[in-house]
Amino acid sequence: MTRPTASGTPGEGLADEALLARVVEHDEAALSELYDRYAPCLLGVAQRILSDRSAAEEVAGAVFLRLWDDAARYTPHQASVAAALLTMVRAAAVNRRRADQRLAPIRRGGPEPLKQSPVWLPRPEEIALLEERWELLRKVLSQLPKAQRGALELAVFGGYTETEISEKLGEPLGRVKSELRAGMRFFRHRLRAVLGTWAANI
Repeated sequence: MTRPTASGTPGEGLADEALLARVVEHDEAALSELYDRYAPCLLGVAQRILSDRSAAEEVAGAVFLRLWDDAARYTPHQASVAAALLTMVRAAAVNRRRADQRLAPIRRGGPEPLKQSPVWLPRPEEIALLEERWELLRKVLSQLPKAQRGALELAVFGGYTETEISEKLGEPLGRVKSELRAGMRFFRHRLRAVLGTWAANI
């Protein structure tokens, strides 16, 4: 992405919400400031999902272009600006990966839609909150058995469905489902007090 040339009063030091309000008014300096703050994080999220630096850069750049074109739609009411951006980039990266999979000639049929992911997994906005606490998550994930950790990372942070995880790990679907549920029980127990967003039962 080629960032807009900053113009007007610099946005440095303003709160995210104030910068977003200025982006709604098409303030290029405000968009540039948000880009500087969050582009590295968004790029990291996209690259974890896509495993391709170039594709991740395209996705992250497209998120900021989308924000520029329609910022009023993303003015946060309950979520932070960071969470809104993370939700956008994760959805865009998952859609990009799924589109690439559909085009792959070696694949028989298209991938399962994202909406078919288990309902007991975190919602996109909850995943965005988790992304904001990545260092904490790495410590919690390190305490899980390897099989549970791998399946959970693919489901929550990679956006893969249970069937896709089964194929990717070469494990039976039933075992993947069991690993995911066991991992989520531990995950919720450890993080519920920190995030305060998920229901206790799965």
